Amino acid sequence: MKISKMQLIRTLCQTLFLILLIVGIYSQLRSVLFVFIVLPLIVGNFFCGWICPFGCVQDWFGKISGIFIKNKIKMPYSVQKYMQFARYILAIIALLNILPTSIPINAYMTFMQFATGEEVQLAGIIIMGSFLLISFIFDRPFCNYFCSEGIKYGIASLTRFFGIKRSENQCVNCKKCDKACPMNIEVSNRSQVRNAQCINCFKCIDTCPKKDTLKYGRMKFNLKRTQKNQETTT
Repeated sequence: MKISKMQLIRTLCQTLFLILLIVGIYSQLRSVLFVFIVLPLIVGNFFCGWICPFGCVQDWFGKISGIFIKNKIKMPYSVQKYMQFARYILAIIALLNILPTSIPINAYMTFMQFATGEEVQLAGIIIMGSFLLISFIFDRPFCNYFCSEGIKYGIASLTRFFGIKRSENQCVNCKKCDKACPMNIEVSNRSQVRNAQCINCFKCIDTCPKKDTLKYGRMKFNLKRTQKNQETTT
């Protein structure tokens, strides 16, 4: 399975932080990692795509399954545009304490505790394991619809000055970028990706067959945003 230089660097970076978590150093870097809350305001969300240990493990499960499964399940865009708000609803539910605190719905926190050897509930392990199993056939299921941790980075990234841009004149509309996006963003219908779901993994850029059709660079802040299908997204 061919992997680009950019994806190799990203995978190594993700794996490094996963190792730091397991050996117990990750928590000591919290003051440094704080910069990833500020950076999205300018360059977009890199934490979820390059740092997050649970995102890393989901990606690894996806890479392993990619050897055997050619086409993974994709949520239809007609459903995705509504489902992408699920994590915000869950975050509100958590803040309002509507669900009993004994229900371990946050697989991210469960994983962080599990990886550092802390005691976790069996129910939490089952929920976490379920998301990892789903990662075999569906890219980043937890990140897409359930991760409240990614919300702060995603919302902050809406103001980004730098991001992924698409040249409409060069695009051949092959939609390979759409298929490659683990966060199920319809990249092929945008002149620039200013979306709270984007994790700057650059898979869309790597998979594009036309050089410089997709690239990361300075963006224009345009509230009208050119979109062929005129969908409203976060």
